[in-house]
Amino acid sequence: MKLDAAPRIMIVAGACALALIGVVALEGAARASGQEVLLEVRGVDPPSILSGHYVQLRVSQTLKPSDYCPDDQPGWDWIALRPIGGGVYGVAGGAHSRDQTEQIGPLPVKGSFTCVPPAPASETDPAGVDGAIDIEIGVDRFYINQNEAQRISALLNQQRAGEAHVYAIVSVGRDGRARLKGLQMDGKRLELSWL
Repeated sequence: MKLDAAPRIMIVAGACALALIGVVALEGAARASGQEVLLEVRGVDPPSILSGHYVQLRVSQTLKPSDYCPDDQPGWDWIALRPIGGGVYGVAGGAHSRDQTEQIGPLPVKGSFTCVPPAPASETDPAGVDGAIDIEIGVDRFYINQNEAQRISALLNQQRAGEAHVYAIVSVGRDGRARLKGLQMDGKRLELSWL
């Protein structure tokens, strides 16, 4: 028995829709079952208006002049996160494997970081200069309606270094992947909802 083109197209479209629903459900379950952490974020230059409404994020931890850059190993692809207070996590170091990473800090996540060390106090700058750890874990955009995106972008651009008011709410799964759950702004949660 040979099916006409229209029924075959409908069957393929239905299978694709079911596969997409399955992917969204699996990602939602992974997001819900992971360990939730807050990571400091900064704003980035305005996004392209042709890419939809979203807030461009840069996960970046501030280092005070008394802090130092964490250790890493050449060619590493895991980051050890550690609690630094109030549910906020920071980078403890980087390593080659999950097992090595767990020796550095309690929460291993796949990714990388770069560190700009802080400058200590000097005659020209008695307070010193803050440094930063830029963290790459695949969390860089938060899609939302245009008004909220503009409000969040304005808040990100207004915050000063070291006085973060916006945090990424990230779920770190058993597989080591970081998944964005939402944003926390001045203590209020704004979570993604897929369905």
